[in-house]
Amino acid sequence: MKKPQIALLLFLFCTIINAQEFALGIKGGINKYNIGEVLSFGGSFQQGAPNEIFSPNNELNFHFGAFLDISFGDFFVRPEVIFGSINNNYDFPNQTSEWKTSKVDIPILIGYKIFDPVAIYVGPTFSFNQDVTLDGANNEVGASIIPYEESLAHFSIGIQVEFKQFGVDVRYNLPAKEIPTTRNDFNFSEYGVNQADIKAFEPSQVSLSLNIFLFRTDGDDIDGFFSNLFKSNKCWCPK
Repeated sequence: MKKPQIALLLFLFCTIINAQEFALGIKGGINKYNIGEVLSFGGSFQQGAPNEIFSPNNELNFHFGAFLDISFGDFFVRPEVIFGSINNNYDFPNQTSEWKTSKVDIPILIGYKIFDPVAIYVGPTFSFNQDVTLDGANNEVGASIIPYEESLAHFSIGIQVEFKQFGVDVRYNLPAKEIPTTRNDFNFSEYGVNQADIKAFEPSQVSLSLNIFLFRTDGDDIDGFFSNLFKSNKCWCPK
């Protein structure tokens, strides 16, 4: 395990020890994920034909996951693990081309309850992507793997509203890195696009989630739970 990962685990563990309250929950919802335009070179299939740009249809996608909410009065830290499958598409001349991937997001959010029941939060989100496929790419019929970053960092900002054991949050992920332009040779006879550029883009995302709190405790419960883990009933964590 790398040193930054160990440091993060120690930070989260000590944060839990010193928390006034923590809660466990699950979440799920919908999102839209932004991808780049495709610039088709008309001259690559007919001399003198104009270039054409195909904008993506950003479909409605779904996600689900779990979270740990660690509170210090009006402040809180919320690490999450979120699984999502993303589908978008391009309306190419001959038929639609599907853009697909799945990913795991790990946000580490820091929030503040501005008034009951509304809170705002910000923090980094680390995304780990599976293979990205695009129909017709690499001169193939059907899904074909295209180059894409295996891991990406985002900056997340959002607002949430809680009602007892339920909560709703709206989030926007701003990308920290641009996906560069890539050139591809598409299957012209099937899709009506030959040589084309998948233009550079910033993979931002907007999401809406329903949170369900499964378990919640207060500081006294935390002290009682962890006291048996230390012979002297002390945790050498920063106060």
